[in-house]
Amino acid sequence: MNVRTIITGIIFLLFGMNTSAQIVLLGDNAPHANVNDGDFEAVRGYWRQSKQSPFWTTKNVAGLGEYGMGLHYGTLFSNNDLGVAESKLLNTNPNYQNPKAGDVINWSFGADLEYICNGSISLSLFFGNHESVLANKVKLIGSDKTVEHFSGTYTITSDDADSGLPFVRATFYSEHEIKVYLDYVNISIVDASIAGPELTVKLEDEGVFLSWKDNLASESSKFTVYRQFSPKQGYKKLGETAGTCFLDKSVINGVEYTYVLTRFDEKESAASNKVKIVKTDKDAPVPPANIVTEIFDTEIKLSWTKSTDVDVASYSICRGDAEGNNMQEIAHDLVKNEYLDFTPTKDIQNTYVVYAHDYSGNVSIASQAVKAKVKMVAGASFSDLILPMPIYKELRSDVWGAEGVIPRDPDNGIEHPDWTYWGGRPVEDKDGKYHMLVTRWPGNALKGHWEWPNSTVAHVVADKPTGPYKVKDDFAYDFHDGLGHNPDIILLKDGTYLLYSLIDWKAILFSSETMHGPWKRLGEMTVDWQSSNENEKLSYRYCRNLSGVQMDDGRFLFVTKGGEMMRSEDENPLGPYKVISDEIRGNEIIPEKYRNSNYEDPVLWKDEVQYYMMINAFLDYRAIYLRSADGIHWKFNSGTAYTLNNTSYEDGTKTNWYKLERPHVLTDKYGRATHLSLAVIDVPKEDDLAGDKHNSKNIIMPLIVHKRIQILNKEKVNASTKRIRIQILSEEGFDAQKDIDIESLRLGAAEEVDFGRGCLVIKTEKSGNDLLVEFNGRENGITNNNFACKLLGKTKKGKLIIGFSKLSAD
Repeated sequence: MNVRTIITGIIFLLFGMNTSAQIVLLGDNAPHANVNDGDFEAVRGYWRQSKQSPFWTTKNVAGLGEYGMGLHYGTLFSNNDLGVAESKLLNTNPNYQNPKAGDVINWSFGADLEYICNGSISLSLFFGNHESVLANKVKLIGSDKTVEHFSGTYTITSDDADSGLPFVRATFYSEHEIKVYLDYVNISIVDASIAGPELTVKLEDEGVFLSWKDNLASESSKFTVYRQFSPKQGYKKLGETAGTCFLDKSVINGVEYTYVLTRFDEKESAASNKVKIVKTDKDAPVPPANIVTEIFDTEIKLSWTKSTDVDVASYSICRGDAEGNNMQEIAHDLVKNEYLDFTPTKDIQNTYVVYAHDYSGNVSIASQAVKAKVKMVAGASFSDLILPMPIYKELRSDVWGAEGVIPRDPDNGIEHPDWTYWGGRPVEDKDGKYHMLVTRWPGNALKGHWEWPNSTVAHVVADKPTGPYKVKDDFAYDFHDGLGHNPDIILLKDGTYLLYSLIDWKAILFSSETMHGPWKRLGEMTVDWQSSNENEKLSYRYCRNLSGVQMDDGRFLFVTKGGEMMRSEDENPLGPYKVISDEIRGNEIIPEKYRNSNYEDPVLWKDEVQYYMMINAFLDYRAIYLRSADGIHWKFNSGTAYTLNNTSYEDGTKTNWYKLERPHVLTDKYGRATHLSLAVIDVPKEDDLAGDKHNSKNIIMPLIVHKRIQILNKEKVNASTKRIRIQILSEEGFDAQKDIDIESLRLGAAEEVDFGRGCLVIKTEKSGNDLLVEFNGRENGITNNNFACKLLGKTKKGKLIIGFSKLSAD
């Protein structure tokens, strides 16, 4: 690459205390490790875990929230009305063991408030039983995701000194179970005798030039220069010098570095001030090379040689058709030089190019293109059935949402700027209209998206399956002020309906003759979860995010949040239910590359042939699809059920939603899925705040519907069956006698048909409006693991034909 042109240099001091001339008792001790976990990084706590720091104790005092005080991504939080955190005694620094009256303490801390409320925080020092308040109930700004910084000094009194070294108490005040975050706490003693140098930096063509002044330096003093690449990494020693300047020639353009130095005589001084600087350029990096593909059944793995430029931060991938047209980004911010594409288009050569992105924001030219085709054919995966969404009026840009979801058709599904919508199963009722009972809450609710525990269930109606849905009833049922979450409709054999709704964290069932209601409350479901292998702490899965069907024998079958199956003992939908299978996560029926995802949000349905289940992997941004003869023993269906790449319109416009969740399907009178309904959000849930431009909604996408086929063989089809006769039924919009490309048809086990193999057609004949097709039974692939035959093919216009049949006419 040519010599780079420098265009930007940014220099600024860090927030927090100035560490020069200080003995650190708690917190920032750059360039050395943080003292006594003042930055709450000793234990990495994640969402809902409430892990504890070994250096702090916490106590919920009043208004206990759902989760105790604990660590959250490098902060300490409380969501109680009153919570207290106390550090250990600050006695770990051997250079300060005997406090004296008149000693000055520098203190600083950073805090943030999750949402707008009367949240505040106090910080105190305790010398024995004596409390000295450093900051009293300082108000915090919520919903801005910005750490607020506070600092000051405190002079130790004689009473303080007589009590020995202090500990720190932080007191959290909140309301409505809103989190108050403590980001860091720094406590240090001012000691002018160990003051560090005063550092300045500037950019030069060759790198970053550091210079400093130091009134305490002697002729024998040496200085050590340290540099930090990112806040998550410690400081690394760059070098030593007896002079007062240093040139860092090893900088990577676009990287924001933090510099600090110390002086060493007989012992090391305190650190200098910290300075950040970034040096950027306009030169595009060299693209990656040697792109290699590895082909799997439904996935393609790409790997490449990294760009030769040292300032490359990440890679992105675009995929197009066999001719390299219609290139669209499928992955970005990749730090590894490999990627597994779960969503390549089947039946064609997929074209891939890779781009390098540097720290300065420059993008390389495309790598050399490579092409690859997966082993399976179209129709092997549920995602192959998803069709583009129709456009009712026009795609609009004057709607809420991040850049990736604009323009869009707001008439698809249901959305409204004043309401947040989430989930909902479409149902065609006896009036010929389409109904959903959908979760919603105000769009400007206090906690933004995380207001969902206070959601209500509304009744919405549309004339067409994909919308637009309009609110018919603000509250679907007259119970508990309409509160409820994640409702699901169970279609009963007698044509009436059962409604599941999560109310006060309990699984409540209602019944109604129509989707209009009224909905009669039946009561709370009961589950014998002790019969399962589930940990008691996770027993909540048996009442949340449920989806169910009524079985042919009248009993009820539900799938739980984690993918376990549970069945009622009799025809009472309230149960008791017995858990009869394990969760999906880690289950050996799932291929390893899909197995260990965090699964939730299942949907269950059945047609004339088999049961179906789809379950969302919420951390992997995709879902899987399974089939079963009995609803208990499941077979994984290859590939994905849906991913972020599956939402588009008939004119080719794609939307890039941040996440797709809460799948449901609209089924016809035969139980076949005709449409896929999803909850979508444009940003991470925690970034959807009150009064902003972000929100969530429901979308509905048409599906290629399974054809109705029937095997006519009296004896059950097996591997030795020589002839297989099937009847392909005509129906509205499909003429089995005229529309089918006969030569494209394949029949047999899914394990064969999904690869383009299986039985070939021998002959056809008309039967009324239907078509009888006879296949050569050789290579049907049917084993004892198969409970259905699969048909794949194309229409004469090239559209996919898919269908399943039981293995015999009986």
